[in-house]
Amino acid sequence: GIRYVANNNAKAYVYGADLRLNGAFVPGTESWVSIGFLKTEENSNNRGYIARPSDQRLKFGILFQDYIPEFPNFKMYLNLVYNTGVPGGSPNYADPYIYNTRLRDYKRADLGISHIFVGGNRTYQKNHWLHKFKELSAGIEIFNLFNNQNSITNTWVRDVDSKQQFAVPNFMTSRVLNIRLRMRF
Repeated sequence: GIRYVANNNAKAYVYGADLRLNGAFVPGTESWVSIGFLKTEENSNNRGYIARPSDQRLKFGILFQDYIPEFPNFKMYLNLVYNTGVPGGSPNYADPYIYNTRLRDYKRADLGISHIFVGGNRTYQKNHWLHKFKELSAGIEIFNLFNNQNSITNTWVRDVDSKQQFAVPNFMTSRVLNIRLRMRF
């Protein structure tokens, strides 16, 4: 966890920017590219500046949506994310100047494919069983497509003999398959 020290003996700064360019590669879809930069450091007791827990540095993201021109009810999206690693923290009550390492870079790709049965400009007559739906779609999504091991925090383990502490990364969810059914009446 984060421990707050109320001694008012530190100076810190933060600066950054986050930019996003939205567009549509094909009509009726949304796509965007984003890039961000964040730097935040603190200087405690005039010991020098070290990274704060939210010191992200660089992030990059792309969302691309498309469909098959001959079959516009089949849609696809691809979401790509890359973030440089944040500081890994330090053990409880330890000097953060000693433990000034970063977690691994965060990399993720998500893929979704769906079919729209009802919705948009696709409707049905009263005698068809799908006429009761305002929207009906089904699809699959694969989150973390390449099964990257992304770390979110560290668990600190102490060696009994040497009394040294070692960071053991806590990994986020690996690849996930999601089946999606969306209905509106």
